[in-house]
Amino acid sequence: MFIKYPDSDNALRSLWNMIMFVRDMFSNCIHQQHDAVAILYVSSLIISPRVAYEGNQLLDEIHNLVNLSPRNFICLVRTTAPSNFPGRMKSLQEQAIDFLRDKCCIVVYDPKREFLNHAKFLIFYHVCFSERIIYHGKYYGSTNLTIAGLAYRRSSRSVGNYEEFRTTNPRPKLNLNRGDIFYLNEILDLIVHKASLYTDPNYLRKYLTDHLMYVESILQHSRRIISGTTPGEPYETYVDLLITYNQTYALLDEIPGKKLTKELEKELTEIKPPMNPFELEIMIPTNVEQAELLAKDLGLQHTELRKMIKDYIDVVEKAYRLIKERYLTVLKEIRNYFDIKEHSLMEFIERNNTYHKKSLVKMIEIAKKSGKL
Repeated sequence: MFIKYPDSDNALRSLWNMIMFVRDMFSNCIHQQHDAVAILYVSSLIISPRVAYEGNQLLDEIHNLVNLSPRNFICLVRTTAPSNFPGRMKSLQEQAIDFLRDKCCIVVYDPKREFLNHAKFLIFYHVCFSERIIYHGKYYGSTNLTIAGLAYRRSSRSVGNYEEFRTTNPRPKLNLNRGDIFYLNEILDLIVHKASLYTDPNYLRKYLTDHLMYVESILQHSRRIISGTTPGEPYETYVDLLITYNQTYALLDEIPGKKLTKELEKELTEIKPPMNPFELEIMIPTNVEQAELLAKDLGLQHTELRKMIKDYIDVVEKAYRLIKERYLTVLKEIRNYFDIKEHSLMEFIERNNTYHKKSLVKMIEIAKKSGKL
């Protein structure tokens, strides 16, 4: 493990060296017309669009990697939905995602309903079937893809974060093994998920229906629990409503049809903005007993909790109807609501996704057998 001090850029240099290594290996194979595939899997809570090293921007380098050969390069970025954040933070997160989303699979909401993506890492695989060699590297730690997280502001007063990170030197591997299966399966699942949202109306409908059923169950439970006699259950219910509402915003950031989803998001904001995710995160209890203690810590009385539950039941019901009546009714024609980036992404998926899936399946089979290429 390494420590990045507030006045250090060692995290950025380590990350940058890894990306340059991927670029060198991949470009060499492409120029020699090798049968090769490269994977870049990046995860970060937040992303700044202006992270740069020696005048070159990080997001440009990722985009340029894909452009070397879109068919042979799999780019997956997992981060937090911009709608979770307020003000300028939302704007910068949105800019970073928008820059990459025509060439990378961007996942901002997990179907398993994770609360926030706090995992920060970069993992790459470069597999050259022609030369029968594998390169692999990892960078992981608490550092977000921001200037403060990775480096520091170069001025008379340097300002940065105190972070820890780990990195493995990019190196050749003789074979894929069972230790790689977890990552390869996750990458495969997520690129299939994202492509299916855009190409399979039945998948998209089920995805939305599952979310609405989840919302409905929260609403039904909230109506039952509102008359609870102790602060614990009402507090839990209140937090569940807050989480459900925030996740509905994240869902809108994930699904296709940006021209429509941005309208719906704007209408939701007029009803009630999402809660700051970091404030909400610290409010989440593990059980009823802890919920009662948290309610006391926050000074929330039973009468006050009942009123807040009633208010949020109304808010969540409006969000539920908005998606059901405005999105589901036009789902079959959702391509009419694509923006320019989505049209590019659709073309990218149609050209490359099948090969990407086949390459990942092939790599997983090799790893399961713990065999050499």
